[in-house]
Amino acid sequence: MTNASLPPAGGARSMLAARIAVGSAVAVAVIVMALHAIRPEFEPSWRFISEYAIGDLGWIMKLAFLIWAVGCLALALALWREVTAWPGRLGVAVLLLVAFALVPAGLFAMDPVTARPEEVTTSGMIHAISSMIGVPGIPIAAMLISSSLWRTNSVWTPHRFAIMATAHATWVSFVAMNIYVAWVLSTSGGFNSEHWSGWLNRLVVATYLAWQLVVGCLLLMNRRRR
Repeated sequence: MTNASLPPAGGARSMLAARIAVGSAVAVAVIVMALHAIRPEFEPSWRFISEYAIGDLGWIMKLAFLIWAVGCLALALALWREVTAWPGRLGVAVLLLVAFALVPAGLFAMDPVTARPEEVTTSGMIHAISSMIGVPGIPIAAMLISSSLWRTNSVWTPHRFAIMATAHATWVSFVAMNIYVAWVLSTSGGFNSEHWSGWLNRLVVATYLAWQLVVGCLLLMNRRRR
């Protein structure tokens, strides 16, 4: 086999990074779904996914956060050659920031949503600060990257609907959850079993992972065609 028939080293690394991004999205989704059965004490209708990191079995959710961090980092690296316009590059930078924010979010468990102000812990505060970066960061990165891909890279133009639909789903779910949570806190003064905050939280995570999965799979498909 001649050197001309071998894939460029950069292309091979991008393929590996894309595979890691896809595998990460699938792994996190499987872990979260499994935790619904493993930890039934956290009622999914109103308890948040991050709460699975609390307690003796919390390491499972913490592992999921770290896997997700690796996946976001890998996706950012795989996309760096794909985006050429500054909005896309900015989106990749935001995605890298999300990846780093997911590490402390995973290492430090959040406080229960039922915790009173005087019960707030240092771990919970670190998780909350990290979440303020990671949670809104993915919709920002998704919109910047997705719009840049199909506008400036002809290979991605046929996939405009898939990448933009999943990108829009990230911010729509994020906004919907925040509006609902604000309403819950203003009317009830706290979270309880009468509300559906947990389902909206799970919808947010599902749309984030869906965008990562779609973009990662399209990266692999486009690379194979070149």
